[in-house]
Amino acid sequence: MNRIIRTAVTEDIPALVDFNCAIARESEGRELTREVVTRGVTRGLSQGDEVVYYVVDEGRGPIACLMLTREWSDWRDGWLVWVQSVYVKPEYRGQGVFRMLLSHVRDKLREQNDVVGMRLYVEAENSLAQSVYRNTGFVDPNYLVLEQLF
Repeated sequence: MNRIIRTAVTEDIPALVDFNCAIARESEGRELTREVVTRGVTRGLSQGDEVVYYVVDEGRGPIACLMLTREWSDWRDGWLVWVQSVYVKPEYRGQGVFRMLLSHVRDKLREQNDVVGMRLYVEAENSLAQSVYRNTGFVDPNYLVLEQLF
């Protein structure tokens, strides 16, 4: 099959919503509210460079996705880009789809002089995802992520 990587467009919203709901279900056992996720994906797509979704498409719609968001690092005088909302349809896992997508994104980011690196977070119990991320070059920076949701 001919797989292409492209920036997501509004026609991809239903697939991106499906993928995000599946991520929550698989990684945290949570059921998300589709209406909220639809609004979130739709707003994300309208954010320009601050939020960018990439999809892998075989011609019948997305089979995988990831989202990039940016964080300014004054310590590094550049952008750290967060890799988020990573999903590969189960029937495509183990075929190098994520590796191909990440490689494409990494190459695009390296073309930008003010991007200094990538980060991601992963569920502490999700050892399979942690292994995949480590195998693609991610390391534990020895930070603990804390949050305060409103």
